[in-house]
Amino acid sequence: MIEATSQWVSADIRIIDQHREVAMDFAMALGGLAIVEKDDVFQVSYPLDNETQLILNELKTFIMDLDNSAKISQDVVDRENWNKNWQAFFKPTPITDQLIILPEWEAPELFLHTIKTRIRPAMAFGTGTHETTQLCLEILDKVVQGGERVLDVGTGSGILGITALLKGASEVDGLENDPLTEENIRDNLNLNGIQSGFHLQISETPVLNPPYDLMVVNIIRARLFPILPNFFDSVRSGGKVIVSGLLQTEDMETRELLTKSPWKVLKTYTKNEWIAYLCEVE
Repeated sequence: MIEATSQWVSADIRIIDQHREVAMDFAMALGGLAIVEKDDVFQVSYPLDNETQLILNELKTFIMDLDNSAKISQDVVDRENWNKNWQAFFKPTPITDQLIILPEWEAPELFLHTIKTRIRPAMAFGTGTHETTQLCLEILDKVVQGGERVLDVGTGSGILGITALLKGASEVDGLENDPLTEENIRDNLNLNGIQSGFHLQISETPVLNPPYDLMVVNIIRARLFPILPNFFDSVRSGGKVIVSGLLQTEDMETRELLTKSPWKVLKTYTKNEWIAYLCEVE
């Protein structure tokens, strides 16, 4: 296992609203491991290594080409301080009447929701604050009935797979290619009292165990489109697939990709400029 870095470079970027989502998408495509939105600024974080400055230079060039009035600043932060900063804005996030996402420092007994997914914030991994994660959680709350075998592609913090298990899924295969996620996933499993049923693979070439009853994937377009065809045959006929991580402006090309799959779009869900798809396998 690769040891998690102890220092990160965080870039604060102020850019006009019309270019903000494109800028965030590009920042993540460059290998960003966290995006935090604060008022009119978004902050993207990268592990500090020999390539970081080259990445930041490429990001700055792209940002300034979009908006020559944009402002970019950067700072080196240690992992502990970054995590502490989350507490200022990571609040309980109700998803549905039955489901809520709770930071680890909140007392679960104070909330009346049936399903309380608890999350320890860590660099870049899902906390339920982003719209695409919320869309996936909303759909999961509707479709998980109990007993499902779930494939969670790009599991991040494990938030989606953990919620599926709390909803009654029998097992989850969580796939990730970033070794920095493992510690956070293990922490979140422990927080939620999950001792079995979640099978984590950190690999560029994971071994699947199909057929699954349900697959969920929440990955930005630049990373999603190249890998999605690898999973077209992973879910049984009649099973469900949740695809998210996409902007509404990417709807047409996403649907074009989905026509090449055995998946039929049943319904789309939107939140602000983001879109998610609930599909059924034909």
